[in-house]
Amino acid sequence: MKFVFTSGIRRLPGDGRPLADLYRDHLEEAVLAEELGFDNVWASEHHFSPDAWNPSPFVFLAAVAARTERVRLGTYVLLLPLRNPVQVAEDVAVLDNISRGRVDLAVGVGSARGEFRALGIPVEERLGRTFEALTVIEKCFAGAEFTHHGRYFRFESVQMTTTPVQQPGPPIWVASMGEQSVARTARRGYHMAAGAGRGHTRYEELLRQFGHDPATRRVASIPIRLHLAETREQAWDEAEAGLHQVLHFYRTRVDPQAGSSAAGALPSLPSVGEFRDVPGIGHGGAPFAVGTPDEVMRALSYYRDKRLTHLSLNFHQPGQDSQSVRRSIALFARELMPAIRAW
Repeated sequence: MKFVFTSGIRRLPGDGRPLADLYRDHLEEAVLAEELGFDNVWASEHHFSPDAWNPSPFVFLAAVAARTERVRLGTYVLLLPLRNPVQVAEDVAVLDNISRGRVDLAVGVGSARGEFRALGIPVEERLGRTFEALTVIEKCFAGAEFTHHGRYFRFESVQMTTTPVQQPGPPIWVASMGEQSVARTARRGYHMAAGAGRGHTRYEELLRQFGHDPATRRVASIPIRLHLAETREQAWDEAEAGLHQVLHFYRTRVDPQAGSSAAGALPSLPSVGEFRDVPGIGHGGAPFAVGTPDEVMRALSYYRDKRLTHLSLNFHQPGQDSQSVRRSIALFARELMPAIRAW
């Protein structure tokens, strides 16, 4: 099992602390993750969010690349239908050169309708745009001149002269759950960035059908938000407000068909203080693993037999103090990482 340190850089709405401090904290935590044995550092994106979610993962990952030597760096996930695919290919290539070949490109179709509306992109085009964009990106990585006339994009006589270190290009992952997305991901042989989700088994079946060996494909879990401390009470005191914001975001900003199942299952969102006692939230259920090392291990054991190659772990919740995050990372690395590594 590989361990992914996943950064969703965001804060509690109304938090007056400088964003510069938040980015510094996440950068230092990424460096610590490499020191403690994590295999990957991935960063997510959203746009125009009240919690100031990082809208530019490539810039953050470039800073991580400059401070690290070993960990692989990735987007988890890049909202590809919102972007120009040629410019994405260029950004990926530059980052791959800065990091000397350590980049993974994980993309998703997007789920927050307001982001599409603000950027003038019809949300109903998100699936088609994503996979056409991936076609363009792979042509860019190849380095040969090409012309592309597609349904959503037109490019004339493009030849990307800044090519990536990895050939034929950095690995591509897709956060696929829906039937069409899973089928397209499997047909092209991309890695899956939504393992243990509703499309995982179908993905494996289709890989074989399309002539790909599932043993050669990597599968990362959906992001697991966790926090470890010496006692359950301490863990929840430090992380509860941020985890509450996580579900609030999905309830208010995300398409219900693509959002958090835990958020959708609650008729209303309990207040901070009561949130931790909701069955399936504060008692080891997905999508959170919060408590002592033993309690977190019990929660994570759900993923043991899910045929994953990578476990995506999000340690820093909105509004959390970085010192408590670093203690949690170190506690995980010391108490849980050796056993989970053998899964």
